Amino acid sequence: MPLLEIEDLHVAFPTQGSRMHAVEGVSLTLEEGEVLGIVGESGSGKSVTMMALMGLIAYPGEVRA
Repeated sequence: MPLLEIEDLHVAFPTQGSRMHAVEGVSLTLEEGEVLGIVGESGSGKSVTMMALMGLIAYPGEVRA
């Protein structure tokens, strides 16, 4: 049984007249004893992904997984 499993994570924020999709379709599995490093370009969604994982996305942000 995985220690952490995320399937098809989506995070969006409303903007004037539309929505900004900050994270689209992230899936990962982390087993006990494994180490995970998240790397990517600036603005690629690393921080938003981890904030969603910890339940720190404030309203009006929307998290689906």
